[in-house]
Amino acid sequence: MATNKHAQIRYNVLDRCFSNFMKPLSYDELLNEVNRVLIELGTNGIKLRQLQYDIRFMESEAGFSIELEEGLKHNKYLKKRVFRYKDKSFSISDHPLNQSDAEQLETTLAILSRYKNREEFDWLDELFPRIKAAFNLVEEDYDGLISYQSNRDYTGQSLVGVLYNQLIRRKILNIEYKAFDQEESSIRRIHPYHLKQFNNRWFLFGYQKEEKYTGITNLALDRIIGFTETNEDIKPDNTSWGDYFDDMVGVSKNSNDQAVKIKLRFSNKRMKYVVTKPIHGATQRFDKSDPENRTIIIDVILNNELFQTLLSFGSDLEVIEPENVRIRMKDYVDKMSEIYSKKYNSAD
Repeated sequence: MATNKHAQIRYNVLDRCFSNFMKPLSYDELLNEVNRVLIELGTNGIKLRQLQYDIRFMESEAGFSIELEEGLKHNKYLKKRVFRYKDKSFSISDHPLNQSDAEQLETTLAILSRYKNREEFDWLDELFPRIKAAFNLVEEDYDGLISYQSNRDYTGQSLVGVLYNQLIRRKILNIEYKAFDQEESSIRRIHPYHLKQFNNRWFLFGYQKEEKYTGITNLALDRIIGFTETNEDIKPDNTSWGDYFDDMVGVSKNSNDQAVKIKLRFSNKRMKYVVTKPIHGATQRFDKSDPENRTIIIDVILNNELFQTLLSFGSDLEVIEPENVRIRMKDYVDKMSEIYSKKYNSAD
């Protein structure tokens, strides 16, 4: 059975159903769940025979080699066969690609490779080896040749795919959230719009309407305890997300924030670094009034992520202007100096 887009959607739905050990489903219930998702995505539902074909394919070696165990669910009138995985930890997302999938993925990569030399597709240069290494599409040991920055212990990682699916479904979410500065969690009613990664953390952006604040907000995925989907459609998203992040470093932004012109002077050794890896690629440029070419200008809003970035350069950076940014940097440095100037009594 060829794996097309609709078939993969069905397999993913069945995978989720078979993983639900609290509520195993019968054939009819599996069919209803698959068709509900298909119809919400704007495509036609399937018949029971197609569902049975899908399950047999998932059980086969050509598919995902899943192993199911059957049970009986009793109700007032009859007994129904229900299905779930034998292994609670099993998921098709952890299964190696079957031959058909591998061939289709390699064909897709071959098509995309035609565009690698176009400037707007330069991200493909990084994507290709990551995909090939992840799915074992190369004979060489790619793990020994290339590594990527990642945080395997990041607690929000498991929510990335789940919330991406919620973006597609376009339903309002009730999210239980506990920020670092909160003693107890609270429920946030969010219209989910966009996912962004920054500094090895993921953030969900969406619209929130509350007494204290109404507008675009963001929630760190590692602070999300859980969420439930409502039946209500989200408010239409009119945000241009490319433009939204153009005037900022990081993810923190209030609706009334305005970009500020900032002049930064670097040491000779760090200037080369800043040229090859800009602090803010969208606006960064040389200050033409500096004959030594060691001063750059950026136009960004003032947020915590910006100051964390500037502080990371240590003594290799001096903020020239504006004065309020210079003073704030001095405050940070003074506090650090105070900490390191303390003398601790030895226990000896």
